[in-house]
Amino acid sequence: MRIGIAQIDTRAGDFEATAGRMIGLSARAAREGADLLVFPMTSLTGPTPVRESEEDDFLVDAMEALVRMSEEVSCPCIVPVVGSVDGEPTPEAVLMGEGKLVPLKMRAYADSVSRGVTADEDGPAPDLPTVEIAGMRLGVAFTYDDLDDYDDFDIPVDAVAYIAGYGYAMDDPDSALGANLAEGRYVSDARTTGAWIVGVGSLGGYGTSVHTGSSFVLSPKGDLMCSLPSFEEDLQVCELADDDDAAPLTPEVWNGPLYTWQALVLGLGDYLRKLDKRQAVLALDGSVGSMVVAALATDALGPTNVHAIVDVPGDVEREACCQRLARNLRIDVRDVQDMRAAQVVTDARDATLRRGIVSAYLAAWAEELDALVLSGADKTALALGERRWLPEADALKPVGDVYRSDLLELMRMRNTMSPVFPAVRLWDREVPMAGERDESVAEESWCQRVDQVLADHVEYGRSVTEVAASTRDEGLAQRVLAQLDRSEPWRIGRGLYLMVSSVTLFDARRPLGLAWENRVRTEEELDRGREVERLASHMSDALGMAALQTRGEGDGGTHLSPTDREATDGQGEKGEASGQPGDNRKMREALSFLRDFSYFGGFKSKGDGNPGGDGGDAGQGGFEDSDGRKWPSPFSEN
Repeated sequence: MRIGIAQIDTRAGDFEATAGRMIGLSARAAREGADLLVFPMTSLTGPTPVRESEEDDFLVDAMEALVRMSEEVSCPCIVPVVGSVDGEPTPEAVLMGEGKLVPLKMRAYADSVSRGVTADEDGPAPDLPTVEIAGMRLGVAFTYDDLDDYDDFDIPVDAVAYIAGYGYAMDDPDSALGANLAEGRYVSDARTTGAWIVGVGSLGGYGTSVHTGSSFVLSPKGDLMCSLPSFEEDLQVCELADDDDAAPLTPEVWNGPLYTWQALVLGLGDYLRKLDKRQAVLALDGSVGSMVVAALATDALGPTNVHAIVDVPGDVEREACCQRLARNLRIDVRDVQDMRAAQVVTDARDATLRRGIVSAYLAAWAEELDALVLSGADKTALALGERRWLPEADALKPVGDVYRSDLLELMRMRNTMSPVFPAVRLWDREVPMAGERDESVAEESWCQRVDQVLADHVEYGRSVTEVAASTRDEGLAQRVLAQLDRSEPWRIGRGLYLMVSSVTLFDARRPLGLAWENRVRTEEELDRGREVERLASHMSDALGMAALQTRGEGDGGTHLSPTDREATDGQGEKGEASGQPGDNRKMREALSFLRDFSYFGGFKSKGDGNPGGDGGDAGQGGFEDSDGRKWPSPFSEN
């Protein structure tokens, strides 16, 4: 089979323009002999669904575009469409050509149901699709879990098209696709499945997520046979055939800071372009974040489209550094001293008021230029609630998902390309504060320690106790994470940021007003916690057994089979019920039974739920609510 990958940057929901591009690309792929052309996850609908009240209308328009494409494409194509189930993004792979549309995941699910196969933790997902094209059996995966299913369950496929749905994340090597094959999972996937792995990467900024391209094709041996560039559109056709004469390509060398810089440039530029904005304004206040954002904006938009206000009151050295950076970048600069309202606010005690005036000037300047206000706040500042009282006019924080210590690495990398930053260092007021700092530790090393505590807890999901053990500094771990919790209310509504990590601060939020505070646990407390977990497990098993043992026909009676009695009387050969594998299986089946009802309508009213609807009589065991809606019993007579 000759498979084509169309790595394109589109605007989500621009159905007419995107459909036209896809039709044109299919003609080009057909001329190159493609048997199938695969488009990225984001290309037509984007990676996230629209609001619930608009879903039906959105999908109707998307379907019209799909019908048009099915009639006009020059070769078979797979076009992903993203909808929503229970508020979660749900992708579908639509195979089209010769006027036909086949939803592959839906077809696979229907086939599984017809064979009596349902969702089971011990088996593959029931909607995992396979399709035969040009004599090869092709599987389609959207997530890492899908790839795991092809790996683990020996599904007979010759190739797997992995249509990546994840944006780029600095801490996830798999998200870089073909740009980081040495650290990623895909070579192992190819060798484990014994199938070709066709990685199809999205490209561009979609909302605040960033997709970097880097599509690829790996042979069953794990050799790189086709590689599309990062950060660029491209279309390539690769032949999936056992050819010992075909020379594999050499994977590119991974450079994390360079790749992240390019991802941020791409994301920032695409975000503004898709909002029909061409210019940006920001405050150069001497912070590492503000200087990095100025350089990113210049790389993304060009120097004539970036405008800055330099405001570093009372610090001549930092102000000179900002002015020199602005000259190196050749961006438009206004000095805050030219603003009469700000001249009267020079006392350090009035720093908050002064910054409010600067923000007002930024907003007015942005309105004049039809520009977007950018902030230099980084992930460290947002996590710790730094400068929480300063009013800001920004609409986007480009580095709000990047820790400060990583920003320093980005600055050093950018200076190797062109030395635009006059200094790469933390100023005194930029050292993260979490209680008293150990003065024996250098500023940058201290920043790295604080950021590591945050990353361990936020990205890697480690508890306070685990973080303390990892950092070997119990006091620092408790202070930093306590400050993270205290700053939660301040972070709400502080604007958007480009997402370049696997877990953002928004994803890691906690309930507002929560009184409970975590702490480092002693070994004795950990032992008690493990005992509580065992008791909870026993209780869960016992409740599950009680639910399964209850029988009767309305009399509330309990009837046990001889096997049940043996398992539960505590004296049979099986011993305690809560400790038996068979009982655990029954518990899982009971929970799965209830979950299936919630997912597939077991607890929904008959018909449309309205009085007089086609639900008919509620039937035996059913009931009628106060609004006259008739509900069936979710349980059979058994």
